[in-house]
Amino acid sequence: MLVFQTKLQKYQLTTLISSVVSNFLLFFATLTPAWQVANDLDADRYVQSGLWLYCPGQAQCWYIFSDSLINYYEKVDVCRFFLIGDCRKKLLRTPYFFGWHYAVLILNVISMICMSLGIVAVIFSYVKPQRSRIAVIMLDVFAGFASLLLCVSLIVFMVNAEMLESKYLIGIKNTYEKEFGYSFYLAGLAFIVSVMTVLFAALVSTYTFLFPEEVTESQYSLKMSNNHFPVRYNIEQQQTYLPPTSQLSMQIPPTEHGSFIAGAVSPKGEFRSQTRHFYSY
Repeated sequence: MLVFQTKLQKYQLTTLISSVVSNFLLFFATLTPAWQVANDLDADRYVQSGLWLYCPGQAQCWYIFSDSLINYYEKVDVCRFFLIGDCRKKLLRTPYFFGWHYAVLILNVISMICMSLGIVAVIFSYVKPQRSRIAVIMLDVFAGFASLLLCVSLIVFMVNAEMLESKYLIGIKNTYEKEFGYSFYLAGLAFIVSVMTVLFAALVSTYTFLFPEEVTESQYSLKMSNNHFPVRYNIEQQQTYLPPTSQLSMQIPPTEHGSFIAGAVSPKGEFRSQTRHFYSY
């Protein structure tokens, strides 16, 4: 049975949820092609260019990971920073996928792997509280590394997407500027959630190392909630023993021959006889 009563357990649950959400958003963003989009009015098509997938309008999407195939319209040297001489003409023939697309794709995949390992670490810290310190350290490392790699990935994409050879789409008559699509914004949202995951992981570490009584108290309350017998046993022990009433304990009324001594009763309710001797007369 899952119990989330202490602050440590609540932060573990929050870290788990944020890690799963961030990993799902990044996976969906990497899988979809809408990182750069443009509306080609000449051909009346909406072009989507992703990290590994290219969708030219209503036509079938396709992917290419090798420059030796049909990645280029024609093989030319691209002038990236200085438009000198005939560099402007060469920029008209550019590939669908550049090398930085592969770099961003690899960084995203490694980031998703680190997020998955962080999810395993936070689950292990909840299931095995005796070894939670090792799991929490691994959680901090994986969460921080995943967020850092995703940040670098987004920076690499934004910088290279603003370059002249990848910023514009060459149409039949005109040139159209590419914009960031929903895939890029999903990846940005995944980065924000990953930063929140790092903060929640820091709180989990704080309560694990600085407040260990939280774990002890939660374990004790869990055991007592699952077993009510000790509580009933203590209540029965606290009840005082009351001996049963007996007719022998009642005072015998006096008669004409004198009064009699009442029979004594032991603490266990047993009769204990009393005899009279000559000193009592």
